Amino acid sequence: SRAKVPILEELGGGVPPLVESLVICEYLEDRWPASEARSAQRRAACRLFVDRYAAAMPYMPLLRAEEGSEAEAEARRTLEEGMRAVDAFLCEYADGDGPFFFGESFSLAEEACAPFALRLMRVLPALRPQHDPASMLEALGLARLATWLDAVVQRPSVTSTAPPASDMVAASKLLLERMKGAAK
Repeated sequence: SRAKVPILEELGGGVPPLVESLVICEYLEDRWPASEARSAQRRAACRLFVDRYAAAMPYMPLLRAEEGSEAEAEARRTLEEGMRAVDAFLCEYADGDGPFFFGESFSLAEEACAPFALRLMRVLPALRPQHDPASMLEALGLARLATWLDAVVQRPSVTSTAPPASDMVAASKLLLERMKGAAK
């Protein structure tokens, strides 16, 4: 059996420990809701955003592709399409009165997506500067997503709990080397 991280045990709750980041985030959101005023529809939209974000923003294929190859060009097109889709989702469903999904409130959307956002914004430009996400967002005119990503990766609770950028980049390099070795 594999060890799972993170894990949440509620003392005295009589409930088995919870594993998996999203499950824990959803539990905490349900247990101590940030805002009772949010409708079920708004909370569902937030969960839908979480479900779609990581799948829509694949940056690993860019890192795995040979530089200058058709696979790299296709991976970039896929990431750009995903960026457009996430920006459109934020424009349609998120509050417009602040940088986060629920305006000024950091929520489940940001909690669950922050690790992916950090890797996108730190690892991709470090290993493939020609695919810098901030530059891509600007060139594509995706201001809502750019604002959201910037707010998420700059939030003190995110930066203080994340590994240093240099560690993320080193770990990603090692992972890519292992993946390349396994493919031989």
